[in-house]
Amino acid sequence: MSEGRIEGAAALPRNTAQKRRGLNVAARLALPGGLLALGLILPSYMFDRPLRIRARGLGPDAWPGLFLNAIAVIALLWIIAELWALYAEGKRKRAIPVVEQAETYDYSKAAAAICLLLAFGWMLPIVGFPIAATLFILCWCLLGGIRNPVALLLVSALGMLTLLWVFMGLALMPLSRGAGVFDDFSVWFLRLVRIY
Repeated sequence: MSEGRIEGAAALPRNTAQKRRGLNVAARLALPGGLLALGLILPSYMFDRPLRIRARGLGPDAWPGLFLNAIAVIALLWIIAELWALYAEGKRKRAIPVVEQAETYDYSKAAAAICLLLAFGWMLPIVGFPIAATLFILCWCLLGGIRNPVALLLVSALGMLTLLWVFMGLALMPLSRGAGVFDDFSVWFLRLVRIY
């Protein structure tokens, strides 16, 4: 009777450890897996691609398509790196008993970054690219741990100007100027920086 209790008590921690390991694997692969799925699925919903015999130039879906493909490739590399790290951890645990260290990856920051990207997409048609990009870069730097106000202002302003010149000045992409008063501000600002 007592031997059965001892065997049951030994099996309980093993099952708990396996469940914890399974949850750890799922948590580490959820974000890159979701990004990979979005990078592969979203182009079919976002772009209408009629059959063309001859296509000249890149077209309006070139930049978004390139970014979504890049997100998918980076997410795939991220999944491979996570699987490799999990394999190496398992191999190390079997070789020598090591005291577990706290995980340094902050999932709350990753979730906040995804919410920030969604907020940028939502704000873009309302406030226009100059304001939305400046606020996005500013919040991204704050999320990354930059607290120096001079650095925050310089990075957000110079980053927004660089993106404006790359997309509107060089690539001639018609980025959103916003609505109402924000449209007037965007036109004034684009004239100020000599893009219009």
